[in-house]
Amino acid sequence: MERFKTTSDAHEFLERINRATGIKRNIWSRAALGWSLSLDKPPDEDADFDSDGMEHTRQMIFGDDEPVLLALIRQRYREPVPDERLRKIVKVHVERGLRLIREQYDRLNKRGDELLLFLLDQCTSLDQTKGKGASRISATTPAQGCGVVLNLGHAVGTATPVLHSLNGPGRTPHLAIMGRNSTGKTRTGLSLLHQTTTPKRPLPFLIFDYAKGDIAGNRDFITATGARVVSLPGTRIPFAPLAIGERNHHAIGIAAHRFRDTIGSVVRGLGAKQKSHCLEIIREAYVQAPNGTPDLEDVVEAAERQYQDNDWTEDSLLLCLREFTDFPLFRRANDGLDHAFLRHPHVIDIHALPEGLRKLAVFLTLDRLYAEIMAMPDAPLDKDNNREMRLIIVIDEAHHYLPCKQPTLEKMVREVRSKGVGIWLFSQSPDDFDQPKYNFAREMGLSIVFSCVLEKPKMLEALLGGKVNPKRLSQLPTGVAVTRIHGSDAPVEVQAWQP
Repeated sequence: MERFKTTSDAHEFLERINRATGIKRNIWSRAALGWSLSLDKPPDEDADFDSDGMEHTRQMIFGDDEPVLLALIRQRYREPVPDERLRKIVKVHVERGLRLIREQYDRLNKRGDELLLFLLDQCTSLDQTKGKGASRISATTPAQGCGVVLNLGHAVGTATPVLHSLNGPGRTPHLAIMGRNSTGKTRTGLSLLHQTTTPKRPLPFLIFDYAKGDIAGNRDFITATGARVVSLPGTRIPFAPLAIGERNHHAIGIAAHRFRDTIGSVVRGLGAKQKSHCLEIIREAYVQAPNGTPDLEDVVEAAERQYQDNDWTEDSLLLCLREFTDFPLFRRANDGLDHAFLRHPHVIDIHALPEGLRKLAVFLTLDRLYAEIMAMPDAPLDKDNNREMRLIIVIDEAHHYLPCKQPTLEKMVREVRSKGVGIWLFSQSPDDFDQPKYNFAREMGLSIVFSCVLEKPKMLEALLGGKVNPKRLSQLPTGVAVTRIHGSDAPVEVQAWQP
């Protein structure tokens, strides 16, 4: 392989990303090659690409890493690759990898710094467990159809069933159920969740039971789905939330910022000084952790040392961290980093915890899962272009979480659909979803609205595709909800359950 030229589109993107980040274009091409080689399905070697872009020599692509990259290519193709074919293979992989990088760059509002953080996050979120028991999932073509169709009930006044394809072509597997207390939103959500899984197609789910522990205490649901219940306090969530793939400066920095942002979303009024202290504390906890993964108790010990050594005044940050020792939330890192959230259904009962710790238990769990989910390849499509589902995350009483401005929850709603993950949010009103800087409702593939008080009808009308009468909405009969299904141009009333 002497040299090849990229396409004109790839050349234009390389120029742009070089200006945005200051990183040389051939380094981006090398990163693109590595990303593409990591995917299960090879690109089409006979793809019709132009050659009107940037010229790449063998040295530009391989540099000092030529033996390693050639070994990866040989391993990927399971045979030695002659030079003429190598040129074609490298080009199609570089083109695909640059396309993937460009998609992320566009998704992140063309911010070079955000792109670099995302790519570092990908690298440091690799599977924490090697070999047997690993929770990472690779993309393979589903052996059978994986479409999930939900029966929402029947149209009011008829016997016609109202059906919704959860993961059909172009669909978003996220779901919102809204309604005042005792309207049956949780009951409906659990019924729909039960429909997503069958003995032949088990689909893991993770439910956060916020208010009364009634989901964890629903024996019929737990028995029917085989869910594992984790009740706090007393038992612990079975993983270490601060685990990272590699113990290096970048990985620790990303983890520290994520932890600080999560604490800041729950502890109101953290100033710049407290946020800086939080970063110092979590970094020290990583440095001092003997196995590279600190426990929350280690973070508390690091905080106590920092406050004492630096004569910092005790404040709301320290008080929040101390609660981690009063109410242990997570399994110790020494007990293992593997977990089964991507393999088995779970219900985490947090209703007995203090309010702030309930939110922190959820947000710290989402932080860790987000890193793992985004490190997976995209979920594969079956022959009908249904995207395989891997996990459904259910947040009950979501109105307690949505105003927190927790960045990971927003990122999950925006980004995990291509990974085969659905986010289901149960809340009291459509107004809960329309936060000042982010409207969660716009990301939902399906919205089901029971009787509730509505202050922002325009937002709901945009979701349901037609006029909404707030008075009628507040007076919906028991078990009746308003929704809009794919292909319809107006809302429909559904008898979701019988009183």
